[in-house]
Amino acid sequence: MKSNRIIHFISRFVWIVIISFLFHGCHNILLPFQATDWRDGWEMRWITREQGNHFVPSPTETSESYSTYNIPYISLEPSQGRLLLVKRKISGLSDLENPSIFFRGGGQILGVFIDGDKILEQFRNEESISESGEIKFNLKFNSRYFPILPLDKSYDGRTIFILFHSYKNLPVGFLEPPLVANQTENFKALVNRNQSFAGLGFFFLVLGIFSSYLYLRRKKKAIVAFTFFLILSGLHFMSQAGFWGYLWYDSYEIGFYIFILTAFAIPIAALYFFDKLFGVGRINIIRMLWQFHLLFSLVILSLAFLQVITFMYAFVTFVWIALPALIIQVIIAWSEFISGKPRAWILVCGCLFLLFFNVHDTLSALGYIHSFSRISHWGFFLFVLALSLYSEEIFRNSEVKYAALQKEIATASRIQNAILPPSPPSWEELKIGVYYQPSEEVGGDFYDFQALGDHKYGIIIADVVGHGLGASIIASLSKFSFFQNNLHWRNPSFLMSSMNEDLVKRSYGRFTTASYFYFDMEKMKLIVSSAGHPSFFHWSKSRNLVIENKPKGKPLGILEGLTYMEEDIRFEKGDQFLLYTDGLPEEMGNRQTDFGTDALMESFRFIAGTNPQTGVEQILTSFRKQTGLIGLPHDDITLIYIEVV
Repeated sequence: MKSNRIIHFISRFVWIVIISFLFHGCHNILLPFQATDWRDGWEMRWITREQGNHFVPSPTETSESYSTYNIPYISLEPSQGRLLLVKRKISGLSDLENPSIFFRGGGQILGVFIDGDKILEQFRNEESISESGEIKFNLKFNSRYFPILPLDKSYDGRTIFILFHSYKNLPVGFLEPPLVANQTENFKALVNRNQSFAGLGFFFLVLGIFSSYLYLRRKKKAIVAFTFFLILSGLHFMSQAGFWGYLWYDSYEIGFYIFILTAFAIPIAALYFFDKLFGVGRINIIRMLWQFHLLFSLVILSLAFLQVITFMYAFVTFVWIALPALIIQVIIAWSEFISGKPRAWILVCGCLFLLFFNVHDTLSALGYIHSFSRISHWGFFLFVLALSLYSEEIFRNSEVKYAALQKEIATASRIQNAILPPSPPSWEELKIGVYYQPSEEVGGDFYDFQALGDHKYGIIIADVVGHGLGASIIASLSKFSFFQNNLHWRNPSFLMSSMNEDLVKRSYGRFTTASYFYFDMEKMKLIVSSAGHPSFFHWSKSRNLVIENKPKGKPLGILEGLTYMEEDIRFEKGDQFLLYTDGLPEEMGNRQTDFGTDALMESFRFIAGTNPQTGVEQILTSFRKQTGLIGLPHDDITLIYIEVV
């Protein structure tokens, strides 16, 4: 009951905050500045570039040649090299003490005219003559330009003309209506706008850098997606604050390209983050959604960059496609809340903030509601805050589970080390050197040495398919089966058959390759039975020759009722044998080809006759030099070097 009351209180609080922000956005009286937006009353017409180069408004101009101008100007057709001229009758200045106009989100302004007088320009066309004598115009930025223009009260009732430059199919004209207010109020509006966008932009970038540091600790795709989402959001909001103008002050298109590309990429990163955060199953719709957004963005941006459609038309289309994604995010967050996930209510709140604040700004930009306040960036801020808090809970739980799993793996590693011989045996008739390296904390290779009495010795080497924790469990079962069938240690083929029957029932489809070597030192004979294990090498001291032996047999744990063959090999004192698992010859390291059996055989031939442990070290030196291996191998490696004394 208490938890239900808390949830009820939180839900009420969220709705109060949303309604307050929407009321704040729709009712401009709550803003820290007072102004009037000039959204209505504008008229427009197109003129040629030649006309625009020496344009001066004519007192005889009539409105018959003009059409209604809506802010922003949305058209499927590009400007086709023309310039946009807009005009409006000035009104409301008499009520202001120090009237001024604030050009927000404007395009490239070639000139602001009051009747026939030019009073401001952001860019100017400078003439230059090419070598062929052709006159060219280069667009130059006016370093004295400032977006707040003081207006004299005597301008009241006169007409203001604004001439906009157009470039390819980029937006032309105002993206937001100008504000008319006292100079102090317009300066407040400018500071309020830039501080909000720039502050949040830097905040997202710093948070993205911190998130990338987390990825270095934990290699999770969700963290990568969250990092990209933060960095893209930071770049996007800084572009809205005009930050990139400090780097490319004379180029309008660079800042706009950053704005449009990040705007299309942000929903993809957010949806991809949701996909990796919540997993698969019922959330597959999220995966389809971000893939659709990716495909849609590639298509619509390609059409825009190829100048088939205008960027403004592409952006408006994107907005109406992105809104359903925001709604689905809310549904997914709500489903997490219904399923009882901890802190899921925070995620619901963040998604609702993002949805409603973006809907407000979209309707405001299209003129459906009268508001010149932008609150979508605060929706992003609250959304990121909610994601951070919710993800922190998930990642903290995963850290706890990860730590518990690491303890279990450490325990498994100790158990596995306990079932492996701690060191090679010290037998009078056989000298042995060993190297064992799993590819992870635990591995799927195992080996054992048994002195059977009467100058008889048994050595087994085995490799479970795969590696890691699963392979180590099967390796432990195989080792247990090896000891369970100790009566067959003097009969290699019977031993392999009995172990196979055990592992068929217990290994659940994971097979094991193995070879058992039975040394009879009285008869100087080696009996080998193999279950699909790689070959082994025999160096004959008297002939100074390395022989590769390839005994045949099917792996253990696949089929019942298998029988295994035995091979007899004669040896002499001083002969040496090299046994290994396939992780050694198949290792590629940093190279494009694996080490290979031939290279291993050549290394053995080169060092044959040396002390077994020294020989193991020399083979490994050659192996690492040829493969360039740094760190752990890709598969478990076992190497056993035997010398007949």
